[in-house]
Amino acid sequence: MVTVGDKYILPGRGDHDRLRVISEIHDGETRKLLRQAGFIAGCRLVEFGCGLGYVTRWAAAEGATATGLDINEEQIRASQRLAERAGLTTVDFRTANIYEPGLDAESLDIAYCRWLMVHLNRPVEAMRAIYRALKPGGVMVCEEADISAVYAEPHSAAYEEMLDIGLRAGRARGVEYDGGRRIHIWAKRAGFEVVHVAAYHPHYLNGPYKGFWNWTLRTAARRLVEEGAITQDRWNELVAGMTAADESADTVVAHCRMHQLIARKGANQ
Repeated sequence: MVTVGDKYILPGRGDHDRLRVISEIHDGETRKLLRQAGFIAGCRLVEFGCGLGYVTRWAAAEGATATGLDINEEQIRASQRLAERAGLTTVDFRTANIYEPGLDAESLDIAYCRWLMVHLNRPVEAMRAIYRALKPGGVMVCEEADISAVYAEPHSAAYEEMLDIGLRAGRARGVEYDGGRRIHIWAKRAGFEVVHVAAYHPHYLNGPYKGFWNWTLRTAARRLVEEGAITQDRWNELVAGMTAADESADTVVAHCRMHQLIARKGANQ
């Protein structure tokens, strides 16, 4: 397990498939939100915590000058390769820490992040770094999870217990995996004017995305087995229980609730 900064756990190359699925589930809502925030061709956009750069590359393909920042060097290299294959010329990817992103002050029209602030010990400080990089009147667009909203119906004790394990593990690391509901508060503390808040909550009865949170939760709990916080036998039991819920044609699995935010830097600041 490799961590950096705020005890953030760096995903390895094996996480590429999971990041692709996240993109497939969420990018449609993301694009609508960015357009609502004022995204247009010619704008200067930076995606913080870009992962494999799906949103960054979309923005460049739509005519923006786009940059993706992430602390994971392997994912930055992969993002650069994907951009080159797509023939994108107005995009670049850089390894950077969100607290010190290396961006010129007042240089961005739009700053975007997804599933980033809930992994940080200091989300307000991170938003202040974004604030400094935005032009007066520029906007920060955030989409952050509240994983406490994950559930199965009919009730799955395995999903409930694995989710509780994940939330407690986050609190032990000083992060809030249910923090999506608080992003508007964090933004105001960072000096932003909150313009828009919303949320959406995917549910699946079947299909390829139904088991996404089984995949995610068991991967996170796997680290706890390695740390001795949960036994291998209990992990096996919980994975089996979640898988049974995923495979039942009568069970709905709810994903995390995604909270959306558009926040503006004052025009005179």
